Amino acid sequence: MTTLEYFSTKALDVKHNVELKDYLSLKIGGIADYFIEPSTIEEVQSAIDISKQLNLKYFIIGNGSNTLALDYGVRGLVIYLGKKFSKIELLPNNIIKAEAGALLKDVCIFAQQQGLSGMEALYGIPASVGGAIYMNAGAYDGEIKDVVMNVDFIDVNNEQLTLSNKESQFGYRNSYFMDHDGVVTSATFKLQVDEQDKIQAKMDDFMHRRETKQPLEWPSAGSTFKRPNFHYASALIDMCGLKGSNVNDIQVSEKHAGFLINTGSGSSADFIALVNHIQSVVYTKTGFKLELEIQILK
Repeated sequence: MTTLEYFSTKALDVKHNVELKDYLSLKIGGIADYFIEPSTIEEVQSAIDISKQLNLKYFIIGNGSNTLALDYGVRGLVIYLGKKFSKIELLPNNIIKAEAGALLKDVCIFAQQQGLSGMEALYGIPASVGGAIYMNAGAYDGEIKDVVMNVDFIDVNNEQLTLSNKESQFGYRNSYFMDHDGVVTSATFKLQVDEQDKIQAKMDDFMHRRETKQPLEWPSAGSTFKRPNFHYASALIDMCGLKGSNVNDIQVSEKHAGFLINTGSGSSADFIALVNHIQSVVYTKTGFKLELEIQILK
């Protein structure tokens, strides 16, 4: 029995040889051996369980906005939490619950429509809820931890847990979930009542800032480096004269030096080579070590 046939005996719709670049915002990445888009927690658990039985490594992706897949692809199973895993609902006491595949932008819009404030700074971050929780995404002095109440998580033993905000151990672009194998499946957000017009105005302001300062017209993986010791990585890169630097079609954006953009048919090898060059130059000239913010599937 083949691996695909074995997955099918468990009623899982697993695909073979899927191009990952179609699911990642950088538009880079080779082929995943196996790929599934589950619609229920039970399907996620089943996919993980079978992967372990078959000794297959598994990877989780959401909106793919902060992720690099290598040119040679992924040897294992990619579990894609997308539209089929994106329910958003209003709960009592000004709480919103969203599944991991829901886009953060859509959750912000839903909150605004309910007259609930607190997520405005997150509007426009090109992440899914799961990805945003995983790395504690944030912008403009706001982070997702500021509004998270609880996080539902499938742990390393394939069991469902619910962690509080404190238990989630959020830090700067970090969380409990980065250090523990498993899958974020949903989260609840505690928000405050406000006027819809005021909420929308804040969202529009944050989006305008993004459109003005960031190269949204190009494929990218978003902000490439974490801030070192509260300095802005983009300012350090700019100060070192690296704006516009490139390795083939991967380029340091002229608009925002914190973004590496794909101007054509860039590869993961190009991306990594440029990252290494930036890190070397910045360290040599400033003494700061730039740490990657993006995740690499490997």
